Amino acid sequence: MQAPDRSDQVLSEQHARAWLRKMGFDPDGDLCSPQPSKRNPEVVSTAMYEACAAGELDICFWLVGHGAAKTLRTSSSSGATPMFIACQEGHLEVAKWLLEVGGAEDVRTPNSNGATPMYAACQEGRLEVAKWLLEVVGGVEVVQTPASDGATPMYAACQEGHLEIAQWLLLNGAANNPGTMHV
Repeated sequence: MQAPDRSDQVLSEQHARAWLRKMGFDPDGDLCSPQPSKRNPEVVSTAMYEACAAGELDICFWLVGHGAAKTLRTSSSSGATPMFIACQEGHLEVAKWLLEVGGAEDVRTPNSNGATPMYAACQEGRLEVAKWLLEVVGGVEVVQTPASDGATPMYAACQEGHLEIAQWLLLNGAANNPGTMHV
């Protein structure tokens, strides 16, 4: 992914500053310090995490250009990385960008409950993200990896009523996991 071209920079600058203020971050302050989320007050997170959660790729570009690149892999207080939240919220372009800029390890990184980005994508009905994760991670273990409580991506998809994802998971090896309490 390329950053916006020069003609978009002024608009992007204004948009980034306004968005950051709306989210409770000071665009002229420390953009790397975590703080309580406006989106979810139970979570403490960075501006980068919040931009990824919102699918604001242009804000992510802006943040990297303004010193926040070191937060590309910084977890929130729930243990979720920017990659995890982008996958959970269905922001495939953000997830692809994170992979390109150093988040490759995070396609497998679980949150504090042991849920992986694949688990989160399946739980939230994000089929395109799940397909991409399987392609990127490779191997059937990505669709079989359970969270800390033993629940698998299949269990999460079924619990939330995501039939299309459950069918896709079956076709991609989710039923062949005798080591967990769930399909």
